[in-house]
Amino acid sequence: MSVVRPVPLERVLEAVEQHLASRHVCTLATSHQDVPWAATSFYVAWGLDLVVCQGRRARTLANMLANPRTAFAVDDRRADAWLQGLGLAERLEADEERRAREALQRVAPEFTHHFTNPDYPVLRIRVQELTFADRPHGIYPRQRLVRQGERWAFGD
Repeated sequence: MSVVRPVPLERVLEAVEQHLASRHVCTLATSHQDVPWAATSFYVAWGLDLVVCQGRRARTLANMLANPRTAFAVDDRRADAWLQGLGLAERLEADEERRAREALQRVAPEFTHHFTNPDYPVLRIRVQELTFADRPHGIYPRQRLVRQGERWAFGD
């Protein structure tokens, strides 16, 4: 019988940051008036938060502005490593917005026209909860993390 040894929180957080930093496409899940919606989006990671830019006519943007609770998934469509999260979307302003637009252009230069358009808002998803597994790096079974103020802890 094998014993599941706990993975230190710091190791899980570091692996989550590496997972997010090595990818730049996620699936966003939003909802408004009990109508769910999922869409693919480019993102950049700021720590464990995601920054996205959405078209002004996009249903995803409308949903995020009306109901900021936004879920997301970041994976390679494989069962060996995946991340799911939930957070609150908020518009970025001034210096943060400029920094985010520059970072998005670096990860997806083919969409520079989109990321430089001031009519396309940039939003930060301040992540509140994560579920993560990374079998190749020994993080299994999946780990649930919750943000408590500015700190992270294991969830139930």
